[in-house]
Amino acid sequence: RRRRRLRSDRWQQREKEESEEEPEEQRRALPKGIALGSGSGFVVDSEGYIITNYHVIQRAYESNQDVIRYDKFWDGIATNTTKRMKKSMLPLGGDTEITKSLENFINGTVTSISGRDSKEVDGGRSELPAQVFVRFGTNGDGDATSQSSSSASYHLCEIIDVVKELDVAVLRISKAPPSLKALRYGTSSDLLVGQSLLAIGNPFGLDRTLSSGLVSALGRSITGVAGNDIKNCIQTDAAINPGNSGGPLLNLSGEVVGVNTMIISTSGSNAGIGFAVPGDSVKESTDIIIDLDKERRSRNTNRKGRGWLGADVATGALEASFRQRLAVSSTMAYDEDGVGAFLTALSDGSPLLEKPDGHEKSIETTSIANGNIRLGDRVVNVGGKPIANGIEFVSEMKRRVEGEQLSLTVQNTDGEKRVEYVTMGRIPL
Repeated sequence: RRRRRLRSDRWQQREKEESEEEPEEQRRALPKGIALGSGSGFVVDSEGYIITNYHVIQRAYESNQDVIRYDKFWDGIATNTTKRMKKSMLPLGGDTEITKSLENFINGTVTSISGRDSKEVDGGRSELPAQVFVRFGTNGDGDATSQSSSSASYHLCEIIDVVKELDVAVLRISKAPPSLKALRYGTSSDLLVGQSLLAIGNPFGLDRTLSSGLVSALGRSITGVAGNDIKNCIQTDAAINPGNSGGPLLNLSGEVVGVNTMIISTSGSNAGIGFAVPGDSVKESTDIIIDLDKERRSRNTNRKGRGWLGADVATGALEASFRQRLAVSSTMAYDEDGVGAFLTALSDGSPLLEKPDGHEKSIETTSIANGNIRLGDRVVNVGGKPIANGIEFVSEMKRRVEGEQLSLTVQNTDGEKRVEYVTMGRIPL
């Protein structure tokens, strides 16, 4: 019996290893099924994170969500029934063996009734009906230098999360190619009408198609798939056609300034009026999703994740308005290009709220009430490194890990500096 058990374990391990070694022929071809949509996307993180439009993967996402809700419904029935059964067994002494047998019977019965007994994967949940695949490169290693796409490889993706209000979705390649490179973001708020732009995508299935155009207008509002208005969209005359959705809109430095999302046309093809969701909004929303997903994965491997300070930081136009107010109200001399980072809010549980001397918080935040700016403290140095603006502060915080101790040099509106010591917290999930 022991030899049979060892043989069985070795056989299961062998099957697992063989399943993980995905044959090249299978990876190149899409699995059989009904296509629910197609579009474009771009890599934003070398760990395999991709941005696309929500409406590109909408049908797949909704199909999977229906299954997840179905699972939760039946899991709830099983859990509630088991709790009531255990409670009713207490007067009888709560026999452990009987309770366990009844619990297994209830779970098995619910599984059979729900029809999940033949469609389960790891963790007891049903197999998701829809899968998302991406194709790029020619040999599966992320190389996109070849002009031929006939031999390009497909990679299975997981839908990490979506932001319906911006019509964007975050995907992650299950096994990211080692040479994967991410596009950099530019600043969409700095765009000017007449500025040259480039659009890359997969129009009508013609992948890696490049078109050029200009910024036709700024600040447009369009209606997204969630029915809400997406504000500050970029209007461009760069050729955008069906299949371009989710692709990047680039400036001439190759930086992402928008995500192509829709066109206005009577024919359904490009008529010179296309729209892109502003890159600043996309980056702000999707960075949070990616950071949280990385944190979940690091906890699953028992590794220390990225540190958390629990502070909102002013950037872009908001930071510029704070700087102007500081220049008017302050009599001290300071470097115009390096006034530090303005913190606008502290989250519950923020390490900056943990003050041993009894103060409410370590740093006074900058706020706006009834159109009036109330300036607070600024972080001008982190661990001996000068901080010029909010972007630098955010980048510096991303390098810190949970439990790390930091010294923050803080300056108030009178020019007085002090050092605050904090311990980076754990990102709340």
